[in-house]
Amino acid sequence: MHEPATPLAPSWGRRLAGIEGLRGIAAVSVLFYHLGLAATYKVLVGPIGTVLTLFNQGLTLFFVLSGFLLFRPFAVSILASGSLPSLKRYAANRLLRIYPAYVVAFAFTALLVGAAFIKGSTHGLGPDNVGRLTDPLQIFANLLLVQMFIPQYVMTGLPVSWTLTAEITFYLVLPLMALSAMGIAKASKNTRFAAWLWPVVMVLLGLGLTLWAHSATQGLSPQAAGDFGFGQTWSAVLLRSLLGQADLFGYGMIAALVVTLMHESHVFRISTSIKVSLLGAAAGVEILGFSVASPLLTNLSGVAAALVLLAVVLPSSRGAGINRGATVLEWLPIRLAGLMSYSIYLWHLPVILWLITHHLMVGDNARSMPLNGLLVLAMTAPLAALTYYFVERPAMRRKKPIGKPAENQPRDGLTHEVRTARADSSNSELAEVESKGRG
Repeated sequence: MHEPATPLAPSWGRRLAGIEGLRGIAAVSVLFYHLGLAATYKVLVGPIGTVLTLFNQGLTLFFVLSGFLLFRPFAVSILASGSLPSLKRYAANRLLRIYPAYVVAFAFTALLVGAAFIKGSTHGLGPDNVGRLTDPLQIFANLLLVQMFIPQYVMTGLPVSWTLTAEITFYLVLPLMALSAMGIAKASKNTRFAAWLWPVVMVLLGLGLTLWAHSATQGLSPQAAGDFGFGQTWSAVLLRSLLGQADLFGYGMIAALVVTLMHESHVFRISTSIKVSLLGAAAGVEILGFSVASPLLTNLSGVAAALVLLAVVLPSSRGAGINRGATVLEWLPIRLAGLMSYSIYLWHLPVILWLITHHLMVGDNARSMPLNGLLVLAMTAPLAALTYYFVERPAMRRKKPIGKPAENQPRDGLTHEVRTARADSSNSELAEVESKGRG
């Protein structure tokens, strides 16, 4: 494991600086949210509870990143009226990105160690719900990541796998959206309308379902509200699906369009004050969600995540090299966490469940949280490193380029000098958690 901490080349263009750092922050945030949710439950009220709720938005950032990174090659093609990336290679690359590491983690935790949900996440952490899966149909559904479409298997298996089902659905739907957008562009002769159409539709879908879920759960008991969003119900199937998370992907898609249109307009220098303003706006949107619009907290966090993402990937004010925000996120420890973020995401909750069921946590209050966090990190990091180096990286080496950037597109999207920035599909990743603000 002495390989340099350099990511493999993405399947479309060169990597965007700072992306791994954002994923690393998201992965660690989600880990500590789940630590508080499952193990250190007494910290869920008060100031620390507010911080943990913010950590929960790590999942939101993951979805926004996926929307941005995966839509960007298609956005360039739509706006340039060019050919779409190779859909065959795109599909193969997506399978290689998600399934190998997932199958390993699922088999180890759900079939061997017994740290998976048997009935679902709303059924507690007792031995009747945390253990090995034995139902052949349930195992098969979880292996294929279709368990979230079957009410009786909702939130079973690997605790974070519901997000992978939503992610894979996005993988499948995205090329269909791109093909229809290409058709609309040719028929209307308006490439910009065609490119904006589906991102806006995704945002409206996600917001609409969030408002519906909020209205439908008014007056319900906490248990009934939990079952509505995460239990073995058709409402949970809908809310945990791509449709329920659609606006989060949509915000990322909009960010991809903004960056692509800037390239199209030959904008290669953005002042620092604009990027600082984007970060300030992100903070303001997040505060709005916490203070006066809590039912829309996750949705507003998606907007904030897209603003932060833009602040990271927009060109430097110097017109050459990466901007200062991305430079900070390129710090080796943050970038390493980002490179292994998918494996961290897969392993951290089974580790937490295993520690809880074996009574190895050191306490359940705020003072014990740092020690529990170190314990979870000490177990998760080696597992994540092994999976990353021996499963993820070999799988990603089999990925093939999905196409070439358009000739008139700057290749790295950040500077004149570095020519290529379609920060590809492989920069996309996932991750996680039972987002309380979503149902």
